[in-house]
Amino acid sequence: MNKRSIFSENLSSDEINILLEFFPKGVTAFDLEMTGLSPVFDKIIEIAGVKLLPTREVKIFSQLINPLVTIPEHTIKYHGLTNEKLKDEPTLKRPLMDFLEFIDNSPLIAHNALFDASFLFVGVNEFQFSPGLSDIFDSCKFARTLFRGKKEQAPANFKLSTLAEYYKIPLKHHMALDDAMASLRIFAKVLIEFKKDLTKKKIKEHSFLFKINSFKKSSDYFIPKKLAGIKELTQTKREFIIKYKGGSKPGRERNVVPIAILALPQGLVLYSECVESKMNKYFYLKKIQSLKTIA
Repeated sequence: MNKRSIFSENLSSDEINILLEFFPKGVTAFDLEMTGLSPVFDKIIEIAGVKLLPTREVKIFSQLINPLVTIPEHTIKYHGLTNEKLKDEPTLKRPLMDFLEFIDNSPLIAHNALFDASFLFVGVNEFQFSPGLSDIFDSCKFARTLFRGKKEQAPANFKLSTLAEYYKIPLKHHMALDDAMASLRIFAKVLIEFKKDLTKKKIKEHSFLFKINSFKKSSDYFIPKKLAGIKELTQTKREFIIKYKGGSKPGRERNVVPIAILALPQGLVLYSECVESKMNKYFYLKKIQSLKTIA
């Protein structure tokens, strides 16, 4: 266990009971720290997991990782991990293999799980590992969906730190093991709060993202040559213009501010703020017809 892997509080008996009621074969919550948000060019620097077994035993996984790239200063202020701190840690291949063995096909929970799942898939693809059979659930999506329409009792927002405070869960945010434990406890707290309205079918409907093995072949996860400049623009968060053949306004140019390039089962997507609508949207790279920078 590395020095960052001490979390503040264990699962309560009520939390264990409700989790095993809906996940009788056990469940694993996980969290990653990364050099940035885009798995096609950013790297994992920490992996952690909290696994609840059917026997009620709780196991943990925690490992720092040397990314072999320079960690940007703007991300260090969140996780506090520098190249100096990680220089003697293993590179990704062995920890990722160990983590997949730790999961052992159990259902997975993460907060804003799309980001973490994208990084997992890219790593699995890079080393040609078997992804396993795990279903992936999102504690953020779960809470947001069930609190919809309950404004008086809802938390201010659905960030991990806000939900942890709402449910009085101690949290050392951006320490992967603490975040994984918080994700698991938040999922349990939401199950407890809304239990009378929930069935296994509804839980899956409100929180399921996809199976970890549902990603397509690796050729769908390369940035097209015509969009080569999208990497630098995404890393620097610079506004640019895309012509997109999908959505409600096909073929029309749109100004976007990039957030990340993510790997989804359907292929790579640009996750960005649409300047006109002020909403965050997903744009499939294979549907972006052209890209223009702004002087």
